[in-house]
Amino acid sequence: EQQLEKDKRIQQKIKRFKMKQAQRALFFMEEEPFNPDYVEVDRVLEVSYCEDKDTREEVVYYLVKWCSLPYEDSTWELKDDVDQSKIEEFEQLQAAKPDSRRVERPPANLWKKREQSRQYRNGNSLRDYQLEGVNWLLFNWYNRRNCILADEMGLGKTIQSITFLEEIHRVGIQAPFLIIAPLSTITNWEREFRTWTHLNVIVYHGSMVSRQMLQQYEMYFRDAQGRIIRGAYRFQAVITTFEMILGGCPELNAIEWGRWKDILNHGRFKKQLTEWDVESICRALLAYCLVHYRGDDKIKSFMWDLIAPTEDGRTKELQNHLGLSAPVPRGRKGKKMKTQSSSFDIHKAEWLRKHNPEHMLQDDGYKKHLKHHCNKVLLRVRMLYYLKQEVIGSQLDFYLPDNSELPALWWDAISDKCLLLGVFKHGYEKYNTIRGDPTLCFLERVGKPDEKAIAAEQRNNDFMDG
Repeated sequence: EQQLEKDKRIQQKIKRFKMKQAQRALFFMEEEPFNPDYVEVDRVLEVSYCEDKDTREEVVYYLVKWCSLPYEDSTWELKDDVDQSKIEEFEQLQAAKPDSRRVERPPANLWKKREQSRQYRNGNSLRDYQLEGVNWLLFNWYNRRNCILADEMGLGKTIQSITFLEEIHRVGIQAPFLIIAPLSTITNWEREFRTWTHLNVIVYHGSMVSRQMLQQYEMYFRDAQGRIIRGAYRFQAVITTFEMILGGCPELNAIEWGRWKDILNHGRFKKQLTEWDVESICRALLAYCLVHYRGDDKIKSFMWDLIAPTEDGRTKELQNHLGLSAPVPRGRKGKKMKTQSSSFDIHKAEWLRKHNPEHMLQDDGYKKHLKHHCNKVLLRVRMLYYLKQEVIGSQLDFYLPDNSELPALWWDAISDKCLLLGVFKHGYEKYNTIRGDPTLCFLERVGKPDEKAIAAEQRNNDFMDG
């Protein structure tokens, strides 16, 4: 105690200690505030009818997506607990029929300047300067000119863009419209769409489970048997982020967007890349993996022939790769392969001098990651090539075995095709993800898989990819 009393800072130390103790106690006492949006109905996705076991009366349930919550948190609720206006919106969407008509953009001489704003949804109308912006957007659209709407913050660029889409929709352009926005603004985009227009807008974002639910309930029209009608979309506008586009979203890629190629061409690269540039980069990446690959020499030989261009710059015709369809031991504990003499020397390749991966890959962290996963990269490329060239090809022809060998009684040649396409699209051992893919046949035949199983597959995939 005497030593402590001699310490001139002891009182300040005790004071700070007591303050930290008080802050810690306050931290554990406070509860996280509840967001009232969580109990507000955003959209109704589906309806289900069943019979009460006691009264034998019909009971109606609605699958509800809640505000500020992802699709995967949707729940089934009794009809009496769901806002009637949301039920009516759902019924209107269900009653809508696909419209296959396509209207071409009108000629420039049909453009007319609007002197006064029309009344949009909820009685909203544009201010004078906003009307001027919409007129300018329409003028450029009629004249087939690209344009950028730039203004100070808070003056309604989002509203002008949305009402512009509403105007060309009224002309007869049958959507769908694609909006790519920063993640922090997509909620505002969705809110303004529903405030100003009656366009059916969806947000394509979130986990894989949420996106699969969106595909199942929100994206496609279906026939009387519940099968997806290709090219017939229920939504009229979709909002997503640039990261989702760059990450790959085949459901959006399948839509014939008017500017899709332009969007893909405006990737966040330091310079504009051609198809030849991308192909050269891929060759260099796979060559780097080959240098560090420690596995079957047949795979090495196959990969080398796959990436080495011919004299005219094209890929060689791959031949004499026996055993390509046989399973390859995976993992570090797999049986070691006997060292065989290779038919190539990667360090003497003339075509690699111009695209040397050691020079192209300047991020040491990425190189370390690629080196660590080189076996997996090459095996996946080999698997995808085999599926595409040897199995899928230009057409799929299958021999269907006896019923005793079928996985299920309903299994047929279409099931075989969808299984192969699913593996090609989603990868090995992603059976729940394949089953939940709305573009394949399994979702219609056996129903949606357990969402937790899909999430577990995705988590495992993320872990394997580092």
